[in-house]
Amino acid sequence: MARKVDPEKHEEKRLELLEAAHRCFLREGLRGASTAMICKEAGISPGHLYHYFPSKEVIVEAMAEDYLRRLHGYFADRPEGADTSTVLLSEIWSMQGWGDVDHCRILFELLAEAGRNPRIRAILRENTRGVRAVLSQTLRAGQAKGEVDAGLEPDQVAAMLIAVVDAAPMLPLMVEGLDFAASRDLLTLMVRRFLAPQREV
Repeated sequence: MARKVDPEKHEEKRLELLEAAHRCFLREGLRGASTAMICKEAGISPGHLYHYFPSKEVIVEAMAEDYLRRLHGYFADRPEGADTSTVLLSEIWSMQGWGDVDHCRILFELLAEAGRNPRIRAILRENTRGVRAVLSQTLRAGQAKGEVDAGLEPDQVAAMLIAVVDAAPMLPLMVEGLDFAASRDLLTLMVRRFLAPQREV
């Protein structure tokens, strides 16, 4: 008789395994981290891991999907009455300091691997399509409220914003001593000024 699976416990364990994989990927790199390392980090056997993820690629795909779910959550929890620029940068506004950005850095491992691995590239592109759709919708809502220049093409601007937001967590790795709150405020100001409707002269 097949063992009954508790969906809640199964999901809880799956998320624990994703966190263990994330730590391994940050420490060893996407190529350097093996399923054996992930199992050791999580304290489980390879056979147990395969109950949740049949391969490392499936783990990477799940991490990309999890990131998109988190992004939707940031947008859902945005401050009441926040302007469009703050909403677009809601992931960064959800953070309290540079220590909160570690989960974003895995993206750069994925980007490097995407240059070599067509499957990872497809996963990233699919994930980016979802993020871009969320940002484009927010930009169109901002245009309807008069907060965003009507001449800007939302899908194109969304693609540019993805590049800006994805690069922001790398700042403390490249420049020492940057104040997190001041950097976040400045990034928001830059985006706000870029999006602002053009005034007629």
